[in-house]
Amino acid sequence: MDAPNMITVLEHFRLVLYFDFASAAIVKLHDYMLTSELEIRYMWSKQRWTLVRILFFINRYIPFVDITFSLYNELLPTDRGCTFMNQFSGWSFCLSIALAEVVLTMRTWSLWKGWRYSGIALVAFYLSCWIPIVALLGIFLADADVYGLRLPGYATCIIIPGNKSLYICWTLLLAYDTGTLALMLIAGTWSYTRLYGRSKDSSVLLHTIYRDGIAYYIALFVLSLMNIVTVAMLPKEFVNLFSVLQRAIHSTLTSRVVLHLREQGEKPATFPDTFPTTYHSAEPS
Repeated sequence: MDAPNMITVLEHFRLVLYFDFASAAIVKLHDYMLTSELEIRYMWSKQRWTLVRILFFINRYIPFVDITFSLYNELLPTDRGCTFMNQFSGWSFCLSIALAEVVLTMRTWSLWKGWRYSGIALVAFYLSCWIPIVALLGIFLADADVYGLRLPGYATCIIIPGNKSLYICWTLLLAYDTGTLALMLIAGTWSYTRLYGRSKDSSVLLHTIYRDGIAYYIALFVLSLMNIVTVAMLPKEFVNLFSVLQRAIHSTLTSRVVLHLREQGEKPATFPDTFPTTYHSAEPS
């Protein structure tokens, strides 16, 4: 690679690094400060450990670990360290996003559990998207050329993808989120028409459920689309331009969904006991 092209590539990697720091600071740290009071009130004070509560804490705090290690390694790169962190960050991001999707899938199931086969259908839908994602991510990480670069006044990890299979991962994630959003909208339309005006408390809870859910999916839809376009059309050095941002937003919005449902769950609410769901609480269990 000649000098002008090398300079351009390094400028691109520096832009990605700046974007990663901004995403971690603005999205994750800022949101944590805004929601820490709700977490203390509704999560730390609870004594009974449920699956939702366990997933909440994993989703809430793992990003601080993997994003911090990833950014640290960007500033002090070595060949071995960059290779390890590329693998660690890739699989950690994948696991964390998958767990965040489990929480949202459970919430979607809670809206449809009046249908006998809803759980089986959602599990099958989840696995049909996430098994290929895991396989394709493994291929993508194995084919990437990774090494550390140290220059006077500048250091970074250089990651050159060997293929573009990552955009298929983002496409599958986009398809999954679109499908679960459609299911939520269908259940929401039915529930809202049944409950609207019957009870102020139930209307507020429904508003919280679908406001957070729809906002969550719209944000993820846009980010997945941005990642698809980035991987498919931009130079290879931009492959991870929005990865940290999507990771942070997945964690942030999933945490907000659980906290807001806990907050509204303390209020009495009236729910229908027929299809598509039987409501017993404000959160999936």
